[in-house]
Amino acid sequence: MKDKIDAVVLWVDGSDPKFILDKQTITGKIDASDHYSDGDMRYRDYGTLNYWFRMIENHAPWINQIFLITNGQKPDWVNLNHPKLKLVTHKEFMPRDYLPTFNSAAIELNLHRIAELSENFLYFNDDMYMIRDCSPSDFFKHNQPKLFAVYDAIVPWSPITKTYLNNIELIYRHFPNKVAMKSSPFKFFNYRYGVRMFKNLLLLPWGPTGYVNLHLPVPMKKSTLAYLWKIEFETLDRTSRNQFRDYKVDVNQYICQNWQIESNQFYPIKYNIGKSIDLNRLDQLDGIFKDKHKKLICVNDNVEFREENILRFKQMLVDRYPEKSAFEL
Repeated sequence: MKDKIDAVVLWVDGSDPKFILDKQTITGKIDASDHYSDGDMRYRDYGTLNYWFRMIENHAPWINQIFLITNGQKPDWVNLNHPKLKLVTHKEFMPRDYLPTFNSAAIELNLHRIAELSENFLYFNDDMYMIRDCSPSDFFKHNQPKLFAVYDAIVPWSPITKTYLNNIELIYRHFPNKVAMKSSPFKFFNYRYGVRMFKNLLLLPWGPTGYVNLHLPVPMKKSTLAYLWKIEFETLDRTSRNQFRDYKVDVNQYICQNWQIESNQFYPIKYNIGKSIDLNRLDQLDGIFKDKHKKLICVNDNVEFREENILRFKQMLVDRYPEKSAFEL
C-alpha cells in the first residue's frame, strides 16, 4: 500500500496539579458530577505510554507520522526531536469555541482539522497497543478501512449506551434500510467475523440496530469525518461544545466506522485480530500475547481500580519491551 498512514493517540495525565485545577475551574461552573462521565478512570495515566511507542516502533515501522494529542501536557521522557512525532495540543486544531475541553468525544470529532494528518490514519486511545507485527493491509484495503460489520442489539447496560443510540440515530437518518448489506451481503456474512456473523442473520428483519464494537485501534479516513461535519454539523457541534461527556446528547467517533459500513466503503476485518480486556482481567494477557492471531489489545480502565493491577501490567510490558524506543529520551 503506497498511501501514507498516520497514527493518532490521545493522552492525558489526570494527576497533574495544573490539569486538576483547570478541570475544577470548569466543573465549578457546570454540573459534571456524574462519576461515570467524569470519574478518575476518564483521565488516569497508567504510566505506560512509552511502551505504546516501543510497540509502534517494533511492530509498525511503516507508520508515517505519529500525532500525540494532549491538552498541553508533555510526558517528561518523550523525544520531541523524533522526525515522525508531532505533539499537537487541543488549541492547535480545535475551534476556540470548543475549548477548554475534557470530553474525548469532542476531541475525536475534530481530528480531521489537524492540518498535516494523512487521509488514512489509525486512531488509538492510550490504552490500546500493538503486540505483534502489523502491516498496512491489516487496516486498509484499496484505500478503504477494514471494519467489523456486525450488527448488535443495543442493551442499556451503562450510560454510554445512550451515546451509541445517538450514533445510530445519526446513521439511520441517512441509511434507513441497510442498503449496504443488501448490495454486498458477503461483506456482512463473512467468515472473518467468526460466529458473530450470525448476529447479522438474526437482526436481518430489523431496521436500525447497533454494532458490535471490538474496542481496538480503528482505521479512519479524514475525509469521512469532514463529510460528517458537512451533513451533520448541528449534531457534531453540539457534542464539541460539551466540555465533559454528556451521554444523553453526545455522539462519538464510532459514527465514522458506522458510516463507512453503511455507505459500503469498507472491507471485513478478522474478529480475532485483537482483544479488549479490563485491568481486572490481566490473567488473560499471557494467552493473548501467545496467540499468533492477536495483533492488538486494549487494557481498559474501570471503576473498580486497583493500583496493583497497573503495577502488574507495567511489569508485563517491561518483560516484553525492555529496550527504549527512539521516541524516548
